[in-house]
Amino acid sequence: MARTTTQSKTVSAKPIGITIPIQDGNTGYFAQSFDTLTQIKTNIVNLLNTRQGERRFQPTFGTRLWNLVFEQNQETLKEQAINVVSEDISAWIPNVTVNDITANLLTSNEISNNVDIYMLKIVVTFTVNLTKQTDTVIVTINNATM
Repeated sequence: MARTTTQSKTVSAKPIGITIPIQDGNTGYFAQSFDTLTQIKTNIVNLLNTRQGERRFQPTFGTRLWNLVFEQNQETLKEQAINVVSEDISAWIPNVTVNDITANLLTSNEISNNVDIYMLKIVVTFTVNLTKQTDTVIVTINNATM
């Protein structure tokens, strides 16, 4: 497989996978990623947006974050979320090193002033082990998407 390196970004001549959100692509039915960093970002977003037990034939794939959104003990929720994200990424995406994880529980939405919205905002900063590229992924889990 032919590979070219552009500004410390390894780009493959063949697609590595599809990107999220799923949309029409230029080279096929879906938009595809041709570099490792884009595909790993997509993999992390996919992992964190998937509940454990949701995927057929891989019931342990996904994250346990969805169980934490309505936890009563908000004092330890951030630490629990950070531990869950770290463990789940280590288990399912071993080719990255997680540099930093922040978790914020938002209980109201400034736009609608709705106090019944519970959102868990997760920010993951990671490094791809192969290319040493660093990037950040932001995922929000809320009761509206449950």
